[in-house]
Amino acid sequence: MFVPAEPFPPAEYLKDELDARCWTHEDLASVLGISRRQVINLVQGKSGITPDMAHALAEAFDQNAQTWMNLQVSYELALAAQEERGIKRRARVFNKAPIRELKRRGWIPDVDDTDELGKAVCNLLRIRSIEEDTRFPIAARKSTSYDMDTNAQKAWYGRAWELAEHAPASQYNRDNLGHGIRELLRLAAYPEDTRRIPQVLADMGVRLVIVQHLRGTKIDGVAFWLDDTSPAIALSARFDRIDNLWFNLMHELMHIKNEDRGSPVDVDTLSGATDLPEIEVRANREAADWLIPENKMESFIARVKPYFYQSRVNQFAQARGVHPGIVVGQLHYRNEIKYQQLRALLVKVRDYIIESAVVDGWGNSPTF
Repeated sequence: MFVPAEPFPPAEYLKDELDARCWTHEDLASVLGISRRQVINLVQGKSGITPDMAHALAEAFDQNAQTWMNLQVSYELALAAQEERGIKRRARVFNKAPIRELKRRGWIPDVDDTDELGKAVCNLLRIRSIEEDTRFPIAARKSTSYDMDTNAQKAWYGRAWELAEHAPASQYNRDNLGHGIRELLRLAAYPEDTRRIPQVLADMGVRLVIVQHLRGTKIDGVAFWLDDTSPAIALSARFDRIDNLWFNLMHELMHIKNEDRGSPVDVDTLSGATDLPEIEVRANREAADWLIPENKMESFIARVKPYFYQSRVNQFAQARGVHPGIVVGQLHYRNEIKYQQLRALLVKVRDYIIESAVVDGWGNSPTF
């Protein structure tokens, strides 16, 4: 359907008729037998053309009443079509991302203009137009299907990528990564040392950002490369536990070590899924082994099972140089103890790491 770019109201045509006859507003009021205010409202477009007025104008100008009704109907249809097009454009923007939550978090400006809103969403998702598909070359750990990403998850990836571009890091050297990981694991024994993780990673050349998850995203972390020499890790810290933080960190760090770029996302390890892509199974296995060597863990289990007393867990953790909560996390995953057992050892660490990391969430919203 043809829609005029700028609909003209019947008032414009009414002005032309008056000008053609050199009539004033008072003249038309006298001819029609109505007040001067009524004529002014018609000329200013404040009043529409009713069937009675169409007949009256047709008599006054020696025209057809249908002509004036057509002008009014065409004008109203054009206005409605313009509004419809605006609704469709706005719907496309709102279908692309959780707009209200992004505004609340300060990831996009709190504006109503559709064009400005669409541009902000495109910038966040790193796309050229709102119709373009959004794809981030990342390896993500989350507890939703890894066959697809939701729009909220894509928005989270976009914010993580944006923050990582501004996170400090030294020059990355793959040959030094093993030494760097060993230095990093020296921090796994005490919760307070968690605040030093961002600096150690930065010295390794790995950027770290902490981004609070969006509602329903269920993301634990992602690993990605800003370019060929700039690896980055983003964590959500959605579970404030020492075991969860260290396993997610090491899992993503294994993706960096193995240079897994843009791999399929994996589900939460704790879900018990068995159909993970091989690179995800490898990242899980290597992360657990770096934290506690598998042979050491199995030897401990064989010695004390089923009597996993807290004192024994503490002794084993101290011998391995890790916090007891990390041992408990692996025991939970292996189903050696129930998830209700020894949970007092799963201490909180989020407040420590957000002291020194590039953070978005929990009251922090950096701008660049």
